[in-house]
Amino acid sequence: MKRIFILLSFAFVLISCAQRGAAPALLWGGEMHNSNASTPESIDASLDLAAELGFNTVLAPVSWELLEPVQGGFDFSLVDYLLKAADKRNLYLGLLWFGTWKNGESSYPPLWVKGDTVTYFRAPTDVAEKTGPISPFCEAAREADATAFKALMAHLKKADTARRVLCVQVENEVGVFAERDYSPAGIKAWEESSWSRSDDPLAPQYFMAEAYARYVDAVAAAGKEAYDIPLFTNAWLADADKAYGKYPNGGPRVAVLDAWKKNTPHLDWLSPDIYGPDLREMCAAYADGQPLFIPETNCKAGRYWYALGEAGAKGVFGFGYEEHFDDPYFTAECKVISEMMPLVCEGHPMRGFVRIDKKDAPDSVFALSLGNYTFCVHCIEGEKNAHGIIVQTAPDEFTVAGVGAWIDFGPSARIAFCEELRDGRRWQVLNGDETGHHNMLYLRGRLDLPDGAPYYGLSFQRRFRPACQELFKVSGIYRIKLYNL
Repeated sequence: MKRIFILLSFAFVLISCAQRGAAPALLWGGEMHNSNASTPESIDASLDLAAELGFNTVLAPVSWELLEPVQGGFDFSLVDYLLKAADKRNLYLGLLWFGTWKNGESSYPPLWVKGDTVTYFRAPTDVAEKTGPISPFCEAAREADATAFKALMAHLKKADTARRVLCVQVENEVGVFAERDYSPAGIKAWEESSWSRSDDPLAPQYFMAEAYARYVDAVAAAGKEAYDIPLFTNAWLADADKAYGKYPNGGPRVAVLDAWKKNTPHLDWLSPDIYGPDLREMCAAYADGQPLFIPETNCKAGRYWYALGEAGAKGVFGFGYEEHFDDPYFTAECKVISEMMPLVCEGHPMRGFVRIDKKDAPDSVFALSLGNYTFCVHCIEGEKNAHGIIVQTAPDEFTVAGVGAWIDFGPSARIAFCEELRDGRRWQVLNGDETGHHNMLYLRGRLDLPDGAPYYGLSFQRRFRPACQELFKVSGIYRIKLYNL
């Protein structure tokens, strides 16, 4: 019930923003590289690219060591600059609090914390070790982190007059690279817990999950007290058969998601960082009873379309988008996504699809029901990309964006009308062999042609020609009307 309420609350926040002409209903964009919010110059460079790509939201780090270089001495100048820079470019923000932990390590606390290993003791990965990340059983670290986070949230409430910050991530991919925390406090807590007497093979994971969840929730509670906007944390996902030490044990992974939900009443949702081929499974797991919000995934358009169109994500972000400034597939696809987002955000019924490399067959077929029709999506073997989204705008009318596939609509459905859109306007009316004589929609995509070269289309018959598959193409946008014979 709590997570359902959170889902409604998150929707209310976004709707309220939209009503005052602010945030869109669905958030998409990129997560900055870790150091790109550390100076005004790098902030400007990252946000310039985000605006050029058409993002509506950017996730940006706030580093504890830069925020509180001296205990009790807070410097909000970078935060203030980030707020103004985002507002200038009409971008919205999710802040990432790099506090006690980032990727299971403790490299972002200030020196007065990192340098005092007695007060802020570590979680060694073996009883013989003395170093490691800060222990989740360290009360002094938890109190210091909570104090800093509360100061940040209080400042945001006052300084973010344009309400650019929509949510804040508390810590990043927490956990210890070991079976459990071998600090004296960690050993004592383990011995006193019921998990130490359990024969459940996941007992160490549950034990560490509860410890990290309680720590993160205490930090979140302090922040909520100062400024009540959506808060979340994220998980470094790992294959079930990976050994301890290959991922941060204790984070909100699928195996221990129930423990995290139970112990984090001040978090609004728990997020997955999805890079592997299990995109569909992870979306389903984290959409269960809470908003699906993906702060990190690959910078590939198909993942955006599947998360938003099929999995019902409220937000999806490609990590380190700055590295992809010269990737023609990604940058051109972002333009297409930005053209589609106003329609996608209107709340129409929609479906999404993506062929996942190393998991799906090159010629995979997906059957997607929408309204009174079944869209049978045939991925074209040899195409670099096969992905898209289908939005129903009326009982028999749809807008489709995608590439690398062709779609039929069942034995009795035909296309009454088909046009390709660019920049929101009609580019071409498609008929004849471009639509298989009204039998199918060919997602031929947009062709990247040399300056001055005439535009030409790829007909349905060319879909199996290797030379056509190798041409550079990104998603096209098509508006169709269907009818039944």
